[in-house]
Amino acid sequence: MAVTKTPRKKPVSTTEKGEEAVPKTKVAPTKKAAVKKAEPKPVEPNVAEPKATQPKAKPAAKAPAKAKATKAAAKAPEMAAEVTTQPAPESKPAVVKAPVSPVLTPLAQAILTAICEGRAVEFIFADAEANAPRTFEPRHLTFDALSHAWYAWGWDRRYNAERHHRVDLLAEVNDVEGVGRAAQGPYAEGTPANQIGGWLGGEAIAVKASLAKQWVFAVKQAPPAFPNFKLEDQGDGQALVTFSATDLRAIARWAMQFGDGIQVLEPARLVDRIKQVGAVWAGRERQAPLPAAPKTAPRPEPAPEQPRRHEARPHREARPDREPRPEREARPDREREESTKAKPGKVEVIRFDRL
Repeated sequence: MAVTKTPRKKPVSTTEKGEEAVPKTKVAPTKKAAVKKAEPKPVEPNVAEPKATQPKAKPAAKAPAKAKATKAAAKAPEMAAEVTTQPAPESKPAVVKAPVSPVLTPLAQAILTAICEGRAVEFIFADAEANAPRTFEPRHLTFDALSHAWYAWGWDRRYNAERHHRVDLLAEVNDVEGVGRAAQGPYAEGTPANQIGGWLGGEAIAVKASLAKQWVFAVKQAPPAFPNFKLEDQGDGQALVTFSATDLRAIARWAMQFGDGIQVLEPARLVDRIKQVGAVWAGRERQAPLPAAPKTAPRPEPAPEQPRRHEARPHREARPDREPRPEREARPDREREESTKAKPGKVEVIRFDRL
């Protein structure tokens, strides 16, 4: 009978049993290292050892960042508490400038009433020592935007000229009884008292002038400077200005404000007045011409330079005021002397040979 031998089963070690019992899962790197030390067999090169060692460096690098994040999260409520406890800065209100609205003061109202009624007024200044009281004929009342003040313009009888006066420097504005005294003499009946000065009252001066094109619009927009003021347009863009006044200085000042933009046609004395003022402006004083300087004798001409020895002397020109010199006669004795003064002849030297 043939006996069949059954192969013996290899004894299963505890490690192999453990591997069979445990399902195949990713084992922690520490366990693998322990098993490898226990095995006497050499480790095969295909085992992925570097994969188990690489993950250890990454958590170590991220640890400080996590620690910082946790510290910042811990400090966040404390900082928020500090911010809430600090008082908020007080907001400064925005400075809004109130719009300047001109208020008609009582003094300005009194001047405006006098202008409407055609009356002269008396100005009494707050500083009476510097400015004496005077009679004033107001013509314009204006509010200046730069100084924020009222100004009255008109004829000042104290100076007999046009003047501006600041209203807030006045103490009183009083009415003048009647028409007052005209600074220029008699005036026409029915003339307003505030037009007696340089505009009316006295001998009237008729003015006629041609205004340049660039000034026509400006004069049309301005109030009339003198009574009977007319502006007639001409074909070339210029305008003919006609008016009447009594003060020549006031007319000249009005005309000269346009410079070369105006040409005065009448009267002739106004043209002369503007020329005189223009000469003073240019720096030429009005004085008699200086007498002509006496004629002086002409200076003698400098003597010609002496020629050098190696240069030939120029031939002298004959002067008409001098008589020509007589020619010298030839002297025979001088000719003989000159012939004897000849150069010495050459001396010949004869050599004798020894005998």
